[in-house]
Amino acid sequence: MKLSNPHQLHKFGTILVVLGVLVWVPFFALRIAGETPSLFIYLPFHLIGVIGGGSMRKAANKMLFKPKEKRKIYMWIAHILFVVSLLVWLPYYAQQLVGYPVELTPYLIAHLVGVLSGTSILIIASAWRYLRKKRKE
Repeated sequence: MKLSNPHQLHKFGTILVVLGVLVWVPFFALRIAGETPSLFIYLPFHLIGVIGGGSMRKAANKMLFKPKEKRKIYMWIAHILFVVSLLVWLPYYAQQLVGYPVELTPYLIAHLVGVLSGTSILIIASAWRYLRKKRKE
């Protein structure tokens, strides 16, 4: 499939991001059922979906000549939350590397709080801008 149309590329990137997140549904279903699935089976698919989809969306925006917005304070906060929520995995994997028994749950909670908070900030700001734009029309 050739994705030369930037709108198709953006849509496919969004689908990839969503699928990259939904990879965790069977993982958590198995955890709830009492199983202990390997994190390393699901993680590559998550990263391919989220990073690959984000890159596709960025490339599509470039192809559409979308102007780069000046980063507002809420964008800085959201991106800092994303970065911190990713960095939370460093001590988890460092402890696993040296063979120290480590519980996944606290790290996962910290990661999800950061990602969901950052995403919520961006969604709320986007909705606010949309409503303000519609009100002016």
